[in-house]
Amino acid sequence: MALRRPVGGQALATLLSTTVGMHGIAQDPASRQVISPTHAHSSLWRFLRFVAPHKWYIGGAAAAGALKFIIPLAFPLALKYLTDVVLAGDARAATESTNRILEAWCAGALRVAPWLGSGASGRLAVVGLSLLVLYLLLGAVSFFRSYWAGQAGHRLIFDLRYALFQHIQGMSHSFFDERRSGAIMGRFVSDVQLAQNFVGSALTNVWMDGASLGFVVYILFVLEARLAWVALTVIPFYVALIRYFRPRIKAASQSVQEMLEDFSGELQEQIAGVSAVKAFNREQYEARRFYRSSRTLLDLTLRNVALSSANQAATTLLTSVAPLAVVCVASTMILHGRLSVGTMVAFYAYLGSLYLPLQRFSELSVVVSNSLAAIDRIFELFDIRPEVAEARDARPLAHVSGRVTFRDVDFSYPARRNGHPVLSDVNLDVRPGETIAIVGRSGAGKSTLVSLIPRFYDVCAGAVSIDGTDVRALTLGTLRQHIGIVPQDPILFSGTLQENLLYGRPDATEAEVLDAARAAHADAFIAQLPDGYLTLVGERGLRLSGGQRQRVAIARAFLKDPPILIFDEATAALDSESENLIHDALHRLMDGRTTLIIAHRLSTVMNADRIVVIEQGTICEVGRHAELLARRGVYSQLYDEQFRPVRTAVSAGATA
Repeated sequence: MALRRPVGGQALATLLSTTVGMHGIAQDPASRQVISPTHAHSSLWRFLRFVAPHKWYIGGAAAAGALKFIIPLAFPLALKYLTDVVLAGDARAATESTNRILEAWCAGALRVAPWLGSGASGRLAVVGLSLLVLYLLLGAVSFFRSYWAGQAGHRLIFDLRYALFQHIQGMSHSFFDERRSGAIMGRFVSDVQLAQNFVGSALTNVWMDGASLGFVVYILFVLEARLAWVALTVIPFYVALIRYFRPRIKAASQSVQEMLEDFSGELQEQIAGVSAVKAFNREQYEARRFYRSSRTLLDLTLRNVALSSANQAATTLLTSVAPLAVVCVASTMILHGRLSVGTMVAFYAYLGSLYLPLQRFSELSVVVSNSLAAIDRIFELFDIRPEVAEARDARPLAHVSGRVTFRDVDFSYPARRNGHPVLSDVNLDVRPGETIAIVGRSGAGKSTLVSLIPRFYDVCAGAVSIDGTDVRALTLGTLRQHIGIVPQDPILFSGTLQENLLYGRPDATEAEVLDAARAAHADAFIAQLPDGYLTLVGERGLRLSGGQRQRVAIARAFLKDPPILIFDEATAALDSESENLIHDALHRLMDGRTTLIIAHRLSTVMNADRIVVIEQGTICEVGRHAELLARRGVYSQLYDEQFRPVRTAVSAGATA
């Protein structure tokens, strides 16, 4: 059956860690801590480094936006000229500077194009055609303003999300242990989207509005300086409103984003665990939880809406009241003969162009406050450093023979560093090609022990080495490249079977893929699927049974062909028939490789070269199956606990 190469990566931290491995950030190992800046301007400067590559788009959008606002400013001047000079024929008004400029323009145009007419009708035609050309230009600059601003914003989102994703991939397992996936996704979606608004609104509009505001103020002073001062009296009030509302809106927005993060995490858990919810008849309980979270989010959002609305209402009030003062003063000046009607009409027409940028500056403070809150949250993630990181002088791992050594190892999870250690004083030497079974009660530290080999976590004391080299001295990529892991709960992506098989070794040939599937006894069920190897497995592989998912994971380990294997309850999800099918295949896979098997069912590890018994984080027994039974220690107790019920049932059946 023909196989197609996977298109695109579908990396998640867990599978990257267990199959391919993640390249850590090149820095000295350090304790994980948040060193994020607490001041908005610090995060802002870092954010602007992402903006810098798109400065030409932003500059073009700002220039086009300024023209978009400046071009319509020609209409009031044209209206003033038509009212006072062309229609009224006011000789005194014709001497005003703006009217003189337009009169000269019309006269020159009529000399070049006499077919437009003469006198008042010709001047009307020139003004009309000139405005038509300007508005055609307005349409073009409006397009480029939106297009370039969109280019800058969306390219920024791409850069920021990609950088954040790369950073998240470099995080240690403890980062994902302590955070819900839905909460992390919220930073990628809502926070980055709000940060984009800073580019689309702030970085372009501030120049656009600033340019148009300066141009309008200049024209107003040219028209009538005294009225201009009256019109500008509202600016101190605008500044006061911005200073009052901005910190409050930012704090409210940050609360909304933090609650939205919690809400997203809870929702993702509820959807992922819907089968458990239904099995335990907890729909009403989850509905109440969802209601409480939604209600809290609603209350915080409404507070943010209330602050934004109050800010908008206050600026609208200023915008409405200020023109009244201008009209009263202008009317008084007209009555005393110090102002023409056309000048008043033009001045009033410009008030909208004056107050609109001011109002937009006030509204912009809301957008900036929301964006800065999101930017702070984004860079909080950037400032988290992984516990497990490559040393600056890390070297690649090559020519692995497979000796794995634990020397005086102590370990506690980050959240429990001050509590009881998970592992304490562990010493173990696994010889090349040896099969080691690790057994013990739940919570004894079995999975934790093997997770130290590929450096999913770093030891708190002691060392883990491969072929005599401390794993902390090796590059993470080459270390994990030589380790194959088949977890108890295999993770498949919502692509095809072929993509999931090739995930650990994308360069494998078609023949190698088919051989690996046959070796894991996965080829039989794959052949029965409608699309074979191109069958979509669904989210987390839920379209496959548990045993089928496990066989795909085992086939992936066959394909990777690593010198060191870790099986964490790898056959736990298989039925007896499936387990028997792959039993021989697993032995062939383990042949000549260093293998560590974690198992609760002791029947699966009786033939191991050595069995390591862990009790409360320490190794209490090491030996072969028969030796450990003869000691009558912890292993013997575990064996009796598992097999006594079986022997009792058999005896009872025989007696009956």
